[in-house]
Amino acid sequence: MPERPPVRSALPQPDPRHAPTPRGRRLSRLAVVALVLAVLVAPVGLVLGLVARRRITRSVVAPDGRAALTGRPAATAAVVVGVLVTLAEAAAAVALFVVVPPGWLSSQDLSAAAVQGTIERTVPLPAGSVHCPGTLPARLGATLACTATQDGAAVPYRATVDSVAGRDVHFGITRG
Repeated sequence: MPERPPVRSALPQPDPRHAPTPRGRRLSRLAVVALVLAVLVAPVGLVLGLVARRRITRSVVAPDGRAALTGRPAATAAVVVGVLVTLAEAAAAVALFVVVPPGWLSSQDLSAAAVQGTIERTVPLPAGSVHCPGTLPARLGATLACTATQDGAAVPYRATVDSVAGRDVHFGITRG
């Protein structure tokens, strides 16, 4: 059988001297950083994810000779994670400050310094003239006996808790 000549295309062939050079591809570092920050600092990761997606899209269609960026899935994940975590944080904030009744928050005992300062302002007495031996428990009816120095004499004062509402503890002061 005779040898066949090579098949040539009927379409014009590009001149190898003017053929476009293949563009390189590289991973967008911004997309990776956005994904990490979306977990740690959600709003920042969300914004950086949006910026990374825009840069990746522009690099693919750009006519210049720079390398095209990859990493669109990472940038998209950063946006999704950023939105979800930001919404979760916002919901938690609303739950803590609006939805949770004040009675559910634990009250804190009042320090001796807080009770002493309140007695000094209420009676009124000079600063540092009242001494309380400990904290005033944040329970209705709890008492704390304190001693004030007035005109060189020791005067007893008693702090009694009147009401407790969440973290607000109110107490009355009686002499004797």
